[in-house]
Amino acid sequence: MELIPPSRQPAGSSDPAGSAALGGRHVPESEGRAAAVDDRTSADPQLTDQPRVLSSRGLAIVCISVAVAAVVVIAFAGANAHGDAFADPVALLVLTALLAFTHIRPNRLVHRHGGIESDHLDEALFLPMVLMLSPVEVGAAVAVASLVGNLLARRAAVKVLFNVGQTVLACLLGYAVARAGGAGPGEPITPMAIVAGGCGGLVFAAVSSVAVAAIVRLATGHSLIRGLWEQWRSREVANFGALLFGIVAGVAVAEHPWMAIPAIALGLTVERAYVAVVVQRQARLAAEALREAVVAVRNSDDPEAVREQLLSSAMSVLHAREAVLVDPSTPCPPGALQANVDDITLQVVDRIGGGSWLDSERSALSTLATVGSAALRNARLLAHMSAITDSQSEGVLAIDASGVVTFANPASQRLVGCEDLVGRVADHVFGLTGHDGPVDLTALAGSHSGKRDTDAVLLAGDARTPVSFTATGLTEPQTGVVLVIHDITERKAFEEKLTYLAFHDPLTYLPNRRLFEDRLDHALLLAERHHTKSALLMVDLDRFKLVNDSYGHPAGDSLLVQVAHILRRSLRREDTCARLGGDEFAILLEDVTDVHHATSIAQRILEALANGCIVDGHELFVSASIGIATSDQAGSREELVAAADSAAYMAKAAGKGQYRVFAPEGAENPRARLEMEGALRRALDHQEFVLHYQPLVDTLTGEAVGAEALVRWNSTDGLMAPHTFIPLAEETGLIVPLGAWVMEEACRQAQEWTLAHPELPPLEISVNLSAHQLSRPNIVGEIGEVLKRTELRPEQLCLEITETVIMRDAEAAITSLRQLKRLGLQLAIDDFGTGYSSLSYLKQFPVDVVKVDRTFLAGLGDNAVDTEIVAAVIRLAAACGITAVAEGVETVEQRALLEEMGCPLIQGFLISKPMPAEAFATYWATEAPLLLPGPDRRVPNPSMPTN
Repeated sequence: MELIPPSRQPAGSSDPAGSAALGGRHVPESEGRAAAVDDRTSADPQLTDQPRVLSSRGLAIVCISVAVAAVVVIAFAGANAHGDAFADPVALLVLTALLAFTHIRPNRLVHRHGGIESDHLDEALFLPMVLMLSPVEVGAAVAVASLVGNLLARRAAVKVLFNVGQTVLACLLGYAVARAGGAGPGEPITPMAIVAGGCGGLVFAAVSSVAVAAIVRLATGHSLIRGLWEQWRSREVANFGALLFGIVAGVAVAEHPWMAIPAIALGLTVERAYVAVVVQRQARLAAEALREAVVAVRNSDDPEAVREQLLSSAMSVLHAREAVLVDPSTPCPPGALQANVDDITLQVVDRIGGGSWLDSERSALSTLATVGSAALRNARLLAHMSAITDSQSEGVLAIDASGVVTFANPASQRLVGCEDLVGRVADHVFGLTGHDGPVDLTALAGSHSGKRDTDAVLLAGDARTPVSFTATGLTEPQTGVVLVIHDITERKAFEEKLTYLAFHDPLTYLPNRRLFEDRLDHALLLAERHHTKSALLMVDLDRFKLVNDSYGHPAGDSLLVQVAHILRRSLRREDTCARLGGDEFAILLEDVTDVHHATSIAQRILEALANGCIVDGHELFVSASIGIATSDQAGSREELVAAADSAAYMAKAAGKGQYRVFAPEGAENPRARLEMEGALRRALDHQEFVLHYQPLVDTLTGEAVGAEALVRWNSTDGLMAPHTFIPLAEETGLIVPLGAWVMEEACRQAQEWTLAHPELPPLEISVNLSAHQLSRPNIVGEIGEVLKRTELRPEQLCLEITETVIMRDAEAAITSLRQLKRLGLQLAIDDFGTGYSSLSYLKQFPVDVVKVDRTFLAGLGDNAVDTEIVAAVIRLAAACGITAVAEGVETVEQRALLEEMGCPLIQGFLISKPMPAEAFATYWATEAPLLLPGPDRRVPNPSMPTN
């Protein structure tokens, strides 16, 4: 049965349901709908693939043609009756009256989708008409009954013609089938005649259904097969039962005319029972529709959506053609039904199928109004709260216990960079990382605890935004957490600027006395611990007061700035140059082999100053007196500064513009340098170098995940540390063949370990890459050949480049690093933190690892500056997606603090000193560090080698 929703009916239709009852089968309002489809198709080219439908004119022609065909068939039957057209007037009148009765008392049985069913069952009277009436009488009876029913239903004239015509044609066709089988007036009632009558009734029902489905297809484009299926699915049992009843009643009345009275009574009883069943089904469908409407209204989240859903639900549940929201003072029109919804009135008019409103419909409207009132108030409150949160600059989010975002204001969407946060899992869109690691927001759900004004980094896609957040847990009944996020990018930048100014000279931007003294203390501590040497240069400008007196202090300040540039250009990136005050500068050279390095720097500075400076258009020449002292000449910072000051005074006293070394035994020995250079070349030829390996340990698992390959010179005088020969190798260019051998041997050894222990995760090997190697034009190809020869996977190799090398020419270094990165290997910045101008370049470097310089770990926990610098580097690396490695970890306390800061990897004597290959292989495979409970749970394994 094809049922048409009331929302698609044309205005002014006389059939509210948009369908005409044809023996339980329906015809839609084809004219208005067809015109609407034609207009829509012509207006929108995209809809040209819709099924074609007839226009209103075309449908009218079809309907009239069907009616004309019925008249022609009746006339033809009358012409062939030979005077017997109306042989039994009494039977004709009785059957016509009964048939009309089924058409004039329609019951409003509204389908859930808005169509109308009628309870008349034409099939019950089909066999009596076959057995008692001639073809003309059958056609006349059906035409009269159908015409009466359609006229009383006030259907359109065209629809009346189609309904009457198709019913007459279908009935006469079924009549013909029955007569062909031997059933008819005056014929004996045999089993064959009864079967023929049943077949005729089935043909009557089938042809009428096909006609209805066909007209629906022509009017709306709906599927013909689907239309037939809907009709038979809804009425197949009723049609078949009516046919059986008609057969029994027809046979009984034909044999015994007095059986007509009980047959009619029984028919009325069956009809009422059928109506009761359909009404019960209708009540169930109405209850389901009301429940769905209530849910839909409650789920509307804004006032306008509530109103729209309320109107739609009222029309659907009450089967009305129109529903409106009016002012409460508006009078209720006749035939309308209304109920108050908060401060407005919901009004429904034009009941489908006519008639009066039922009590169940009034109750349904009252229920909808009550639910709508609550939903409207909630939607208004939510809209008000949304307006408040939308106006806030802080991001506000609500996350339930399962981690799903249930609310997000526009500020939070801008922060996260996602416009559809609501309904998504928060961890899949963004994350918060604090000082102690990732923040688990769902852990706060349902608890009274929370976090307030906590600094963190908001991770959303590739963006890293410093934020301050407050997380408050929500307890029952709405378990979850409310998150308020504030962007503190400007505050962090201001704090960094303040920190920078606290440790740097505001004029020259060099480190000030405070930072310089801290670095000097750290350098002396490392020099004593590792038996290395540092040098201090005190630089005092000559006759600077004369510049101030002659050209003014602004000119003097400009001269100081240019001198600062000259000093920095004369140093390595890892060296420290500071302005102590006035025209006094200090230079710290760490890890120097002898005093020759310091004197060469001093000479370079003097030569650069001799070129003069241009200040305010004036060419000024300034000289300096430089005093040099080394860390092996003093036991403390004060003694070292005093020694360098004394040497500077000696230089100034000797005539200015020169340098003096405090200790004569620190002077350069050219012969010893030449002898070492020759020994170094012979060592390369005779392969006197060996590699030691120092493990890199995961702070969480305690497992060795990698090792740094460190070269040792196995000379005739014993095993020599790298600081005794690497600077000379750098100066003479021997670092290139030495570095190539280290690269080959380290990769070979790493591949050997990987194959020997397939049960362990592949070990990552770190190799230092010198400035000379990095600057070679074919360095990428050379390393690729090493990987190919050793068969080591590229991701197992990590190249360590010192910050000094990178910052000499940052742009060129970035280009070289990117080329190396394409090989698939990892890159690390070694000694990070000693060159402060490089911090801004970190996010530009395509590196995977940052190794925090050991100079900052010496004061970790004891010195606030060191502690903050290490923490800042670890946070910066994490924000850039880079792994941080802390070098020089020597105490359990340092290790514990690094764990708290979230440093993923550590390296140092606390774990192990560098070991030969055999010892490291044993350590890696069987003797990892022990894990103990408590904050200081990791201690060195007693069986671990220490040399």
